[in-house]
Amino acid sequence: MKNNRTIFSQTTTAPFEALANFGRAIPARSALLSSLMVCLLSLMVLALPVNAQQSQWSAKRAHKAVQQGELILLDLRTPEEWRETGVPDGAWPINLYDRNFGGYLRKVIDRNPQATIGLICATGGRSEYVLKALQRNGVTNFVDIAEGVLGSPSGPGWQKAGLPLVSTEEAMGAMPADFRHQ
Repeated sequence: MKNNRTIFSQTTTAPFEALANFGRAIPARSALLSSLMVCLLSLMVLALPVNAQQSQWSAKRAHKAVQQGELILLDLRTPEEWRETGVPDGAWPINLYDRNFGGYLRKVIDRNPQATIGLICATGGRSEYVLKALQRNGVTNFVDIAEGVLGSPSGPGWQKAGLPLVSTEEAMGAMPADFRHQ
């Protein structure tokens, strides 16, 4: 886990470092180029919080979008967690720790290339990790339901918000047949 975090932080800062190094390689004579570089870096920094906010949705927003057919919601928790609390209504339970998780995720993306796909877990940690990995690889149609099922600093969570939960069996039955894996 520690190595993944190191790699992730290096990956996310690479564009900024590359631009900073690029500026050093060019003679400082050009005030226009220097000003342009500062403006570009400022715009990139200002854009970061906006992108982060757009990729986080509340449980209530996710529930409404699922009900309207505007979101495919993937519950990344374990079968034990699904049995303990239930699965958010409309979510597809796909265990992050299943050895075929990557294959299932690839199927979802391939079949729904224009869809917005939400990720939810217990408290937002696993969903955030997967979202960031996808974003690092250029996959941008995913959102994180950061408050999770149980709640987090991002919000009360699906369960405490009083949003509907269904049994694991009911959730599995609503998935496409070739996704029913547990």
